[in-house]
Amino acid sequence: MAVYIEEIGKLVSDGLSELAESVESGKTPGNPVSETHFLSAWVTKSIKQQRYDHSVAKTLLAWQQQARSMGKNAQLKQQFVQICNTLTGLNPAEALTAAVTAAQIQALYQALTAAGWLVTTEFEVNRKVTHHTNGQASLVVCAKQYREAIAESGDVVKPLSLYLRGDAKAVIDTAYQHGLLLFKVTDYKSKVKYHGEYVVYPCNHGTHLPELPTQAAQ
Repeated sequence: MAVYIEEIGKLVSDGLSELAESVESGKTPGNPVSETHFLSAWVTKSIKQQRYDHSVAKTLLAWQQQARSMGKNAQLKQQFVQICNTLTGLNPAEALTAAVTAAQIQALYQALTAAGWLVTTEFEVNRKVTHHTNGQASLVVCAKQYREAIAESGDVVKPLSLYLRGDAKAVIDTAYQHGLLLFKVTDYKSKVKYHGEYVVYPCNHGTHLPELPTQAAQ
């Protein structure tokens, strides 16, 4: 089966290319409403033709539902552009095949500490716990899970959970600056009370859409 993150990258690139061709040929007017209508029909056609690997089927169905329920406000083009920019800007030379490393994780810790976050990595998180921070932004990582996720080579070889309480967008942007994509499990309820859970995957190969950095919006 195809790797989700690579398949979704191909999908949005195809969609944007075919939209551009349709606009250039004059078949589709170059305005937001018409572009949204084109991509809505394109998504539905892709589902019917089973054009892409099954790994992205749920994402396509979600976009189809958005288009049906939100119409021109679905902003499919903006979503496609942001996903495309995120993936191509991550590591253009090696696409999505480069390993994620402990050095990148540690760099994220250091950046957040410098930004005033309380970074806690020395304890195990094997049950529901309460982490008191006195209102300070907080990142918690299970020490045992971290050890098991990092190979002797320093590569991340298993998914690693990051528990966040604070400005998640800031963490997503900071992680992206260090070559990391974060995949949301929950933005509030997790094993660490009042913290959301986000996951770093080996090679950034998550199984659903990552949280998209703000710098990739345009």
